[in-house]
Amino acid sequence: MAKKGNSSRMVAKDVGCSQSHGMVVKAKRTGRPRKTSKRQDKQLKAICLENRKSTTKQMKHKWEEAGANVCDRTVRNRLKEMGFQYRKAKRKPSLTPKHKRTRLQWAKERQSWTYSKNTLLTYLAKTFEILQNFFFNHSLYASWHVLLHWS
Repeated sequence: MAKKGNSSRMVAKDVGCSQSHGMVVKAKRTGRPRKTSKRQDKQLKAICLENRKSTTKQMKHKWEEAGANVCDRTVRNRLKEMGFQYRKAKRKPSLTPKHKRTRLQWAKERQSWTYSKNTLLTYLAKTFEILQNFFFNHSLYASWHVLLHWS
């Protein structure tokens, strides 16, 4: 901004800093001092990333075990400062009466079906082949392959 011809006073005003001796310096904070250090804030971030579904109360208890003495509101404030947002998971919509009827009809149609061992094994082999091709083509083959051998 200073290169555009603005004075240091204007730059300081735009940035929100004070002006001292022609240099732009961060203004001294007023109000209550922070209760947590930068290191403790990093600990909270690690706790949050460890389990994204945990509540702020659970995070607070873990953070207190690490040595921070704070309230739930402080935890929420720090998480907000770090860019985390509160999101509530959407509930799965319940089945409508039409869904229930069509499911029941589908099940009744297949209730009397019988499978021989060969038919079932062929079906499972084909399904496995499709899954294997899918994971191989999506660069997840290695983890899928390990999963199969360990189970």
